[in-house]
Amino acid sequence: MVTKEDVEKVVKEVVDEKFIRSIEVDENGNVTVTLSRDTPDIDNVLIKLHSEIGKLEGVGIITINRERETKETGEKVELTKELILEKLKEVIDPEIGLDVVNLGLIYDLQIRPDNTVYVKMTMTTPGCPLTMWILRAVEDKILEIPGVKDAEIELTFDPPWSPDMISPEYKKKLGLY
Repeated sequence: MVTKEDVEKVVKEVVDEKFIRSIEVDENGNVTVTLSRDTPDIDNVLIKLHSEIGKLEGVGIITINRERETKETGEKVELTKELILEKLKEVIDPEIGLDVVNLGLIYDLQIRPDNTVYVKMTMTTPGCPLTMWILRAVEDKILEIPGVKDAEIELTFDPPWSPDMISPEYKKKLGLY
């Protein structure tokens, strides 16, 4: 069984201790690491942490968070699925060059009563090397929307992604039909 000490050792090898906010390991070996919002080179840190923690014996689910920047704006924006999906069209899969919405990666989107936005999404392949980067980009875009309290991103591969999930408009652009 993995211990908190094991995880702390790995995390401190990857990121400077001053950027570590918390490390938790539950009885099932699930690991949650929270880093400072201003952690430098965050994309590479996320990928490296996920990889290195995953090598530890007995690790379950790995969750790596960043501190939330909470700010109250005077803006009153009505949160809608359409508004959020439009914002998510700004997240482009760098390998394919299409946004996550038109690529068909977003399976479900819910706005909870407390203005937390829940997104269930997938990647084009389980081995996608940019998974952590894309998930973070989706979370960041959602959190840019005034009135959003938090973002919960769930990654799934059920059902697996296929080119059939690309929007009809983009299928035509790509010459897929």
